Amino acid sequence: MYPPGGIAMKRILAITFLNFFISGALTLAIPLLLLERNVDLVEIGVVISVLPLVFMVVRILMAVIADSKGWNRFYILMNWPWSMLSTFVYFIAGSIPMFLLGKVLEALKESSYWAVSRTSIFSLSLKQEEKDATRNIAVLLLSVAVGSALAGFGISYFGFSFTFSILIVASGFIAIPSALLWKIPKQNIKSDNPRFREIINLRRKGKMFWLVSITSVFFSLSFFPLSNLLLPVFMIQQIGYDYLAVGIAYMLYNLVAAIVIFGTLRFSIGIRRVILQSSIALFATFLLASSNYYFFGLFLALAVAEGLGWIFLESIVAKATKGKPNVSVDIGLLFIPLRFAEFGSVLYAGFIAQNIGYAPVFASSGIFFTIFSVLALYLLRN
Repeated sequence: MYPPGGIAMKRILAITFLNFFISGALTLAIPLLLLERNVDLVEIGVVISVLPLVFMVVRILMAVIADSKGWNRFYILMNWPWSMLSTFVYFIAGSIPMFLLGKVLEALKESSYWAVSRTSIFSLSLKQEEKDATRNIAVLLLSVAVGSALAGFGISYFGFSFTFSILIVASGFIAIPSALLWKIPKQNIKSDNPRFREIINLRRKGKMFWLVSITSVFFSLSFFPLSNLLLPVFMIQQIGYDYLAVGIAYMLYNLVAAIVIFGTLRFSIGIRRVILQSSIALFATFLLASSNYYFFGLFLALAVAEGLGWIFLESIVAKATKGKPNVSVDIGLLFIPLRFAEFGSVLYAGFIAQNIGYAPVFASSGIFFTIFSVLALYLLRN
């Protein structure tokens, strides 16, 4: 049996790094590539919205299988192949339908990762699930930073085809740490095998479970439409950044968020922290649309707010799901409202930004984050 925080946990962190190195690059490259081909903001939003919609359905099915057969098999059997296939489809994509197919395959890649990510961490952790899960998020953000930098640099100097070629190669490397997890002993898998109908019985989840689910929606609405759609386009069209500048900006954003997570893991979660992170988010988002020379400072301030907020999200998710017999399924069910919100948010965000302007969407992000922070603190104290 692997010791908590030991070699198995390091392999999971390695998978996290490689998976989100690819995801970080794709998050930046896809909207920029579509923008390069003169696709408007609403259509870009439609393409991006496919991912959370497919993710929502597939993750539950994968989680049911993972809880009955073992989470460690999923990294090599599911996450690795879909990672390679999705990046290859983007490499050859020449039309909107092909990009939609790429998003479907990318959703399968992300579903297979998130179906078992927190389950594996909770299984290997020793009474510090919240901190281990948050540390994994910090590694995720670091890898997104590296992926964003690669995307910006690669697109600027070598073009989109070269950048996607690098991502295909990186996808292949996921197989190495994934294969090394295959022989984790069966007793590490905390699951049982009830009927499918009993596993997904929503009425048995309890009030706390659904309060956590609703609260997590506000966290996603705070950042998903901005980072996945609006900010890359805003930087190109309104601020005048080139591809390299956008890549560097995203790299620094995720680097700052990761540093904040690592630097505040030991700090207590209380009302002062809620006030601090909410104030930063409101200040940044209300001024972001009208910014010019000081855009980058507000952009990094938003990264600080996100870094401060992650421990709240991971703590309430752990509180609602850890120790349950079917953790993968429970986490998947908990995030169903969140995925619906992500699907809708990129559609309305693209429409509002194109027809009214960026200011309302940016400002709403700060408000959503404040609501999330207050609700999360309430749930953790009660």
